[in-house]
This record gives sequence, C-alpha cells and structure tokens, in this order.
Amino acid sequence: MDILERILVAKRKRLQARERQLPLAELKRQLEDKILSRPEKPELTPHSFHVIAEIKRASPSKGMIPWRHSLEETLQAYESGGASFISILTEEDFFLGGPEDWHRSRMLTALPLLRKDFILSEYQVMESAVMGADMILLIAGILDTAALPNLLHLTHELGMKALVECRDEEDVSRALQAGAKIIGINNRDLRTFRISLGRTQALSSLIPADCLLVSESGIHTPEDAAWVSGQGAQAVLVGESCLLSPDPALHIRSLREAGLGAKVVKPCPG
Repeated sequence: MDILERILVAKRKRLQARERQLPLAELKRQLEDKILSRPEKPELTPHSFHVIAEIKRASPSKGMIPWRHSLEETLQAYESGGASFISILTEEDFFLGGPEDWHRSRMLTALPLLRKDFILSEYQVMESAVMGADMILLIAGILDTAALPNLLHLTHELGMKALVECRDEEDVSRALQAGAKIIGINNRDLRTFRISLGRTQALSSLIPADCLLVSESGIHTPEDAAWVSGQGAQAVLVGESCLLSPDPALHIRSLREAGLGAKVVKPCPG
C-alpha cells in the first residue's frame, strides 16, 4: 500500500467517525446559518502572480516541520508579504492538521482561506463551508468520474472556489470536463512523494487561457517561482519554504516579484 492509499484509508475512517459525531441533518442546519452571513472575499485573478502560503505541521515525507515562528507571527508575515490566500492542512493523521489551526487562523487573519485536505464526499464540502472556507482542494486523482463534477458543482453552489489538483493529462482532461477554472498541477507525486517541477512544464500547455494555473509543491526559491511562471503558472502554492524561512514576509515578496518578472516561455493556449 503506497502513501496515498494509506492516507485515504485513514481519511475514510475519520470521515465515518465525524459523521457519527455530527450527523448530516445537523451539519445542514449549521450550513443554512452560515450561508446567510457569508461575506465576499478577494479572488485569484489571472493578471498577477499569486502566492498561496501554507500552514502545515508535518508531512509524510519529512515528518514534523520545525516552524521558525508562532502561528500568529506566521500569519502576520504572510499578510505583510502579500500572500493572496492561506492554505491550511486539516488532514489529521499524516499532516497533523486539525480544527485548532484552522479556527485560530480564521480569527487571526482576514485573508481568504483554502482548506487543503483529502475531500471525498459532499459531507466534507458542506463541512468546509460551515468552517468558513473560501476555497477547497479537490484532488482529481482520488475522485471518480461522477464525483468530481458533483463536488465541484456543490462547492460553487455553497459560495466557495475549488482548486482542482491534477498530476497527469487524464486528470487535467477530467478537471476541464467537470468545469474547473482553477487548476493546480502538483509537482509532488502523492504516491511516492517525489517532486519534479517538470510536471508543471509537461502539463501547462493543456490548460486553456480562461483557467488560472497554480503550480503546487517544490517551490523553494525565487528562481523556482520564476521558472514555473515562465511555464504559464499564475500562482504557486508554497508551504515548507515559508514556514522554514527566518523572514516569511520577505520570502513571499521575493517569490511574487520573481513570478511577476518572469518571461512566459510556454504560454497557455487560447
């Protein structure tokens, strides 16, 4: 059993327990109250270069991540550095996420939040809306042909955006057929956790001009940001390098400036 399979087994067990703890009928009641008070939030736009800065405690490949700053200090740095979104890992068993970081972040920052997890069901999409997520991650490779468009439609219906993550040509095709407008290319193979920025290069030409392309994982330096920007990426999702930086604000600014200044060598068709 590879890493991704182990994560999904654990996630399904967690989901079953969660549904017993908070039945669907009660979740729907909470959701109705939440939608009535949902504020408008900024969006990712194609005419800039965005940094989605991440909050995570650990990873299956590297174990615990030794943060340089507290959560509050990190969020303040992300804001002052010009991050467009904050991604928060909520997966419990392999990334050691959970509700505490999410709810504290929701109180500490006005920036829009992306819930990054292994979302498999409508229950989790509704749960994300109740949590106050502005965007959620949908991983094309773990969702079947029917589930992806259904979850994407529900996400939009509940007033959230979806970052649809792809790892190969088939995933990109399915994401576009489902109507995804924000496409993430994960440079990390979730089955082996090996990273190659070449994945962004290989798949970027498949993304049409009316979609926003996010390059995920393996972005550590301004040179990395410039390179994926040159392949057509309009945003990067960055985790460990932000958390390990002595000056996360400066790091984010350097990534943004490098991405904005890059010459696109492989523009998206359209």
